[in-house]
Amino acid sequence: MTVSGARMQLTAGTSQPTARRLMGGMWLMLVMVLLPVSAQAAVTVEIRGVEGELADNIRNHVGTPASSDPLVVRRFAGRVNQRALEALQALGHYEAEVQVDTRRDGDSRKIVIEVDPGPPVVLSKVDVRFSGDAANDQAFQRLLERMPLREGDTLHHGRYSSTKRNIENLALTRGYFDGRFERARVNVNIREQRAEVILHYAAGERYRFGDVEFSDKTLSEDLLHRLVPFDTDDYYHSDGIAALNRNLLNSDYFRDVRVRTREDRAEDKRMPVAANVRMSRRNRVGVGVGFATDVGPRLRLDWRRPWVNADGHSVASEAELSEVRQSVSSTYSIPLTPPLDHKLQFQGGWQREEIEDTEAEKLTAAIQRQRLLTKGWTQTLFLRWEREKFVQASDRGETTLTLPGMSLARTRSRGGIDPNWGDRQFASVAVTDPELGSDIRLSHIRLGTKWLRTFARHRVVARLDGGAVITDDFSRTPPSLRFFTGGDQSVRGFSYQSLAPRDDNDELLGGRYLAVGSIEYGYRFLERWTAATFYDVGNAFNDLDEGFREGAGVGVRWASPVGPIRLDLAWGISEPDNPFRIHFSMGPEI
Repeated sequence: MTVSGARMQLTAGTSQPTARRLMGGMWLMLVMVLLPVSAQAAVTVEIRGVEGELADNIRNHVGTPASSDPLVVRRFAGRVNQRALEALQALGHYEAEVQVDTRRDGDSRKIVIEVDPGPPVVLSKVDVRFSGDAANDQAFQRLLERMPLREGDTLHHGRYSSTKRNIENLALTRGYFDGRFERARVNVNIREQRAEVILHYAAGERYRFGDVEFSDKTLSEDLLHRLVPFDTDDYYHSDGIAALNRNLLNSDYFRDVRVRTREDRAEDKRMPVAANVRMSRRNRVGVGVGFATDVGPRLRLDWRRPWVNADGHSVASEAELSEVRQSVSSTYSIPLTPPLDHKLQFQGGWQREEIEDTEAEKLTAAIQRQRLLTKGWTQTLFLRWEREKFVQASDRGETTLTLPGMSLARTRSRGGIDPNWGDRQFASVAVTDPELGSDIRLSHIRLGTKWLRTFARHRVVARLDGGAVITDDFSRTPPSLRFFTGGDQSVRGFSYQSLAPRDDNDELLGGRYLAVGSIEYGYRFLERWTAATFYDVGNAFNDLDEGFREGAGVGVRWASPVGPIRLDLAWGISEPDNPFRIHFSMGPEI
């Protein structure tokens, strides 16, 4: 017990020196761990005698030593000569001379590589040939025209390898699945400093598309094959596989798609295609909450069924609720041919509005054919029936209209939910006559364009909107076809739809014509924050003599995770007593 107690006392008495020894050991271990890192940084490799591509290839092929340990550096230096010569030969220098010297440079080490590249080997002959169907394939002829191997050029083994690889890739892309090189070699004559490249590719017969087999047969065979962008017996091209995969995903019928070729089942030069798909959920429900100074808080509900039956019909409904507007609408869509670009739609809806001096309730039913044209334009031909009961200042009534018409629209954007580039164009015309069952004769025209461009941190947004309603009975024209402006998306500095001709009681009647323009400049001062200044001008009017209203101000934009949020302070500068207004809105600029 005494000895044990003495030991305990000794341990307690020496705890401070022991701690110091432990700390010293830790520092020693840390130095040992960090030493290779600092030593590695102290070793440099210098290449002399060549520059540009030759120096870069040597540097990449030689690398750097793992540490400055003398043994490691000596082993590394012993391999430098051979690696440098290989790097030079890859670029056509077969008679190069390389000397390697290892020296100290203060506390660091330096490996100096002295290079005399010697004369290059020049291509005296480039013999590239295609046989089989590829001999008459224009794609292979274009590949020859762009080939980076030319007689008189310095031999470059990397370009030879890339040319060979490009031939094989093109053959697979265009369906030459039996293709192979009959001859593929580089003959080098070092003494005469010349070389010849020989590439003879036997492509064989080009394959055609075979049958497309779908893993899920919920949808009809007719619809599925209308989604296929190629015909059986068309010449094979991998772009067709990519387009089919894209079509199936864009159809909204499937939540998972994988399209592949079936080489194991190819027969008679026909390449079968397998489309492994999983159907989308039968019902989709969404809820959205928003706020804008134009309409206040807003609640939106939507429901969609991507496929109602085997023919791919779909149905969608949405409801919107805000202080000034309530609406419900539904659309039933039937895919035509091609199903992604051509649809027949039946629509119905109810809307109620109470804004400024407007009170209106509208029922709508429509049939329309929507078709995607070239360059992203969408054409819509429609026949719309409307019955609108309204009070608009001193005008009140109930008007029924049957409106045939057409619209063209295109929206393009890049940058996701907060685009940095984009534009939008829209044009529509609708006409009616009592002979069509309408209460009045009327023509309605609407035009609009918006542009967004970004240059580094600078952003410019420009917008123009115009419209006209031509009728001999304007008092019976429903408010939804009259023009009003002012608000977040038109002339800022004025309240929503507060600009239009007024009656003798200073109540809004709405205008026959609309003209609005806007220019906005923004500067991104932080990653997600942009400061903006803007100028808006426009009006809804019956006569140009009524003049335009002007608004200007400053604002800030925040690219939030759920989408852009805009806050503006705007002044109606054309009105001397008009105080500034706050405008707040959410959603993409385009």
